[in-house]
Amino acid sequence: MYPFYLGIDLHLKRSYVVLMDNRGQVIDERRLGNEEVKEYLSRKVPKATYAVVEATRNWAFMYDLLAEHVERVELAHPKELKAISAAAVKTDKVDARTLANLARSNYLPTAYAAPQGVRDLRTEVRYRDRLVRQCTQAKNRIHAVLAGYNLITPTADLFGVRGRQYLAEMMDQHLRPAAVRVIRKDLALIDYLSQQITEVEASTHLSAEQEQQIKLLCTMPGIGRVGAITLLAEIGDIQRFHSPKALCNWAGLTPKVRSSDLQIRHGRISKQGPALVRAAMTRAATIASRCSKRWYRVHENLAPRCGRQAAKVAVARRLLTIIYYMLKFQEPYREDHPSKTGEPAAMQGA
Repeated sequence: MYPFYLGIDLHLKRSYVVLMDNRGQVIDERRLGNEEVKEYLSRKVPKATYAVVEATRNWAFMYDLLAEHVERVELAHPKELKAISAAAVKTDKVDARTLANLARSNYLPTAYAAPQGVRDLRTEVRYRDRLVRQCTQAKNRIHAVLAGYNLITPTADLFGVRGRQYLAEMMDQHLRPAAVRVIRKDLALIDYLSQQITEVEASTHLSAEQEQQIKLLCTMPGIGRVGAITLLAEIGDIQRFHSPKALCNWAGLTPKVRSSDLQIRHGRISKQGPALVRAAMTRAATIASRCSKRWYRVHENLAPRCGRQAAKVAVARRLLTIIYYMLKFQEPYREDHPSKTGEPAAMQGA
């Protein structure tokens, strides 16, 4: 137990802070501009304080600021804060008091606070993903223009060398000026975004330890360098997950379960957690099911029972289970890795 507890209801410009002692007696509470919090912590908040801030979109600056001034800082998990979301009276003052009281009573649902190095990597990974999605949207707009003229592209890649030649011919011979202008603008945008994506990939700074982790992940079929960096950025420290099931639950790759009396129903996957991890794992499952005999057999055995799409998700979940042990025990992927238990190769003889 700490002598003091600080609850902060954080907003974009202002925050409401409540400081109380270990008996729940409020010592100080006030609304502050976010630029005033640093001075307030220096003047009013003792070092021996347990501070809590909810994991909103701008939590990082407040978390780092609190870490410099108090002994302990925790992020409150927003989805699990039922005491706040279900309250009949919900104000900033009530929210801040509730956070401090949950910490004081040791009932605070916490979220993972990624260190600055991981947050920096996430920023670059997510920025690259946004650029890729914008590039895909521009390509889809060009396909839509061609579809409006009933033109079917003869090449698999419309934006490769042959595809660009075909586009140039269509713009000269079949398309009206408005369509030509739209396609040219989108082609210029695609070229610009592609250059930006290449620059982001080249400028991503990785430590020696992160490079080692990426090489380890790339030993798995279906995982390339971009996918490995994405998984490393989003997962962070693998030790924060107590089991592979916890990792899969966090990634949203496990099915929803509804149980009442003796009836148990399994639904679709929860899709909670980072979408980038699910996308990386489903891409890995698609590639692994084609290039690996082992995962091809797994996929083909599951497909008749649950459908090809669900079988792909099941393969993705099993691959993520193996990734858990690869990162935890620092072992490369092995094709004869146990598929159900997920035990590392070093434990096979145990």
